[in-house]
Amino acid sequence: MDGRTGLVVVCAVAGGAWALLVLALLVGRARHRRRTRPLAIVTEVGEWKQPPVVTELVDLGDTDERTAEELLNESLRSDIPELRTASVTALASLADRHDWAIDGLVEALAEASENPVRVAGELDRLAPRPGPRLAPLVAHPNPVVRAYAVRLLSRYPALAEQHVPACTLDPSPNVRGAALETLRAAGSPAALRHALRLLEDPHPQVRAQACRTAAAVSGRASAAYLVPLLADTSWWVREAAREALVTAGHHATIVVEPALESHDPALRSGAALVLQDIGHVDALVGDDEGGRLERIYGAGGRRLRGAAAERARRGLVLGDGGALEAEAAS
Repeated sequence: MDGRTGLVVVCAVAGGAWALLVLALLVGRARHRRRTRPLAIVTEVGEWKQPPVVTELVDLGDTDERTAEELLNESLRSDIPELRTASVTALASLADRHDWAIDGLVEALAEASENPVRVAGELDRLAPRPGPRLAPLVAHPNPVVRAYAVRLLSRYPALAEQHVPACTLDPSPNVRGAALETLRAAGSPAALRHALRLLEDPHPQVRAQACRTAAAVSGRASAAYLVPLLADTSWWVREAAREALVTAGHHATIVVEPALESHDPALRSGAALVLQDIGHVDALVGDDEGGRLERIYGAGGRRLRGAAAERARRGLVLGDGGALEAEAAS
């Protein structure tokens, strides 16, 4: 019986601990053929510390690529978590020098057999080399894989422009949200159109991302579309809309002020907070021509009025970082 047949038989019969032992023995046998030092074997899952076996796998990958590639690919498909973990760790180290190791990491992500956060992190670290290998994953049947692939494409503007817009129509809200994050980096007119459309998405996570993307691409152009979301049923969406409008600064004032007259108390309150945070309230203190400040106070309530009075007493001004600078100097 050769070593590889032995690996299959023992894994099937004995389970996780023996699988680790056989993996270590197989690597050690390869090392012995090269007349190098023997491998320190980890024999029980409870003793699994990872570095000894991983170190040997990396060493094997640098000296006998074909054997290492075959062994690591088999381990990636194992039902035993310890084998998959060791393989991903070794592949991550080898990927700096070997393209076949990048292929192995992409397969690990596609199979979702190992922690996708960890695998995606390694692939992101290796940019730009994995780029072309990631694009096909946006059509993967697993929504988790699609979402990670879409996020990883944010490092590749040309690939993102080609493959990500269609993902804004994905049935998974996680994928739609990831698509908005990636399109945000592109900052294109198409990205703004997709973001404005998804402001009406049924899932609050997606609506919140749409607010952030629209504001990042063009806060002035999107401001009027963001105001209604100040009264969204989801706190996360209301907060995202408020933050997005604040980033637009005083350019948002003209579309936010009319919301102070809304019949919806949530919308009135949200509009007052935005006007406070962009510095409009502080700018009107002492110069409230036409009663505009009183309308904001009426919509924002006693807490907003009290906060404005306290800032005035301490000489703080919101907007353009004025309050933060004054706070730091006090």
